[in-house]
Amino acid sequence: MKVTILGCGPSQGVPVIGNRWGACDPSNPKNRRSRPSIVVEDKSVRLLVDMPPDIRDQLLSNNINGIDAILFTHLHYDHVAGIGDLRTLSFLAKRHLDVFATDDVLAGLVSNAGYLFQAAASDDAEMYKPVADARAITYGEHFNAQGMDVLPFRQDHGIGETAGFRFGKFAYSTDVVELDDAAFAALEGIEVWIVDCLREEPHQTHAHLERTLSWIERVKPKRAIFTHMNIQADYEKILAQCPEGVEPGYDGMILEID
Repeated sequence: MKVTILGCGPSQGVPVIGNRWGACDPSNPKNRRSRPSIVVEDKSVRLLVDMPPDIRDQLLSNNINGIDAILFTHLHYDHVAGIGDLRTLSFLAKRHLDVFATDDVLAGLVSNAGYLFQAAASDDAEMYKPVADARAITYGEHFNAQGMDVLPFRQDHGIGETAGFRFGKFAYSTDVVELDDAAFAALEGIEVWIVDCLREEPHQTHAHLERTLSWIERVKPKRAIFTHMNIQADYEKILAQCPEGVEPGYDGMILEID
């Protein structure tokens, strides 16, 4: 399995508009972060998790020329604003693409980008033919995404919930501030974990360094990588505080998982 981190930044990215880098060293390219998304590849199947506003540039920068299905964690702008590029991805695949999410997330996607899922009128059917099929998922129940087994689990985002995803020995947990016992059960036995770590100081909707490290100590993956890091999280400063096997991620990082 191969995992590519397309983006590992917060909702505003790093730097923030206005060329604001905060505590991040602008001379280190690993501090330049786009909004969060990953691609998971296993054999011939390539899954995309979330479509942030940066998705076009992310796919071009990483030379990813096609996607087989899309998974969404939740409805926040930094995870869904690039959904319009489903049209291009469907064109490349030469078929409708499955879009996997919980019922409430699917309802929001269809409400805001209905033309991707259904034609509202005869003219729309000619100009904007539907390109996606909505597939509802349930926390704790495995689903098949174009041949890849995925286990979704519920995460507390402080102001709502998000979906974490497990793909075999790998799991992805962005936008989370609390994990319950069911989530930890879903994570049991993973070897690689990309996990939320916004900054060093506590936050109401995202995990911070101390909390994320405590989760890693409980789950005990062989390797853990931080995502959704903001302008207060300098790459080298965070790396210096990480134990062996733990590190901040960066845009374009590739993980090979046996």
